Amino acid sequence: MEQANGAAVRWHQLRLYVDNHLHDRFLAPPLTVVVAALLTLWVPVWQAVLWAGVELVVIAVYVSVYLRFRRAPVDEAGDWARRIALAHGAHMAMWSSIVVWAYQPGDLSSLMFVMLVHVGLISLTVVMSNPHRRLLLSDLVAPAVALVGPPLLDGSLFSVGLAALGLLYIALMLLVGLKIHASTLEALLLRQRNDQLISELERQVKRDALTGLANRRHFIETGQVELQRAARYRHPLALLMVDIDHFKPVNDTYGHLAGDEVLKAVAAVCAESVRGNDCLARLGGEEFAVLMPETGLGEAGAAAERLRIAVEQLRCQLHEGLVTPTVSIGVAITEGAGESLSSLMRRGDQAMYAAKAQGRNRVVIAPPLVA
Repeated sequence: MEQANGAAVRWHQLRLYVDNHLHDRFLAPPLTVVVAALLTLWVPVWQAVLWAGVELVVIAVYVSVYLRFRRAPVDEAGDWARRIALAHGAHMAMWSSIVVWAYQPGDLSSLMFVMLVHVGLISLTVVMSNPHRRLLLSDLVAPAVALVGPPLLDGSLFSVGLAALGLLYIALMLLVGLKIHASTLEALLLRQRNDQLISELERQVKRDALTGLANRRHFIETGQVELQRAARYRHPLALLMVDIDHFKPVNDTYGHLAGDEVLKAVAAVCAESVRGNDCLARLGGEEFAVLMPETGLGEAGAAAERLRIAVEQLRCQLHEGLVTPTVSIGVAITEGAGESLSSLMRRGDQAMYAAKAQGRNRVVIAPPLVA
């Protein structure tokens, strides 16, 4: 569970990183054109055009990677992190290569231009890459080197001072980025805990506290939906009304705690006997119901008989003694004629009471609804 939660958090971190950087598809191309125009002050036009052309291709590639990632399944976060690191790393390398194209030793204007570009690049990286710490650190490497490299190579006291300022700026921005990352991670973890809490509360609202089965409320909601679907597509819908025989004497003889153990044992047997798409619920007391979509009379009757036999074979060895419960089951079928859930349940109840009247531990089929 913790491993799944961690994977979900890493996926959301990567998703936030990608969402931030997707703004590049609007901002990066015009910035590339402007910087290429300024590059012509120090390099021939064809070199500036070459740099801009390669960078525009790199932008198209990593934006394409981002868009494909947004359609990818959550369990592939690790693979996508590597692909995104390569795609965006090429983008950072291209921008940092400006130091090779534009920097002219001894030319203060080219030094200022290169440093200004990389100060802006570092600032944008911290703002946009902070959701994912590993990618934040890798994105900062190239512009950090490009920021402090030229003034260090220049060797003058002024340039060394600029390099020192650059290093302090990088350290400050790195601390800011890591602080934002920590806050983002905390927010993601809090949201995850809230989602888990909401899911648990929703589960508790729909579940019977004793048996863990669906409760009456959830059964009614599901029944309404399935009845509408059955009526729309003219498909059969079966209902099994199940009641434990002679349950009151169990409580009176062994106590209510022992009765609860019997209820849980019967519920477990019923859960093993029904299909995955059936809705099994405890309606209250010792009464259960099974809603069986896409199920005709013969199949429903056979399922009810299997359930009855499974409960009949149950042996509840309690501290107070051995209890061998049985159930009476009423089966009602609607053929999509617009019957209400209350009507279907009433017919199922009548069939179940008929089973009790006939000696219990048996299945009785309700007569079809008369139009």
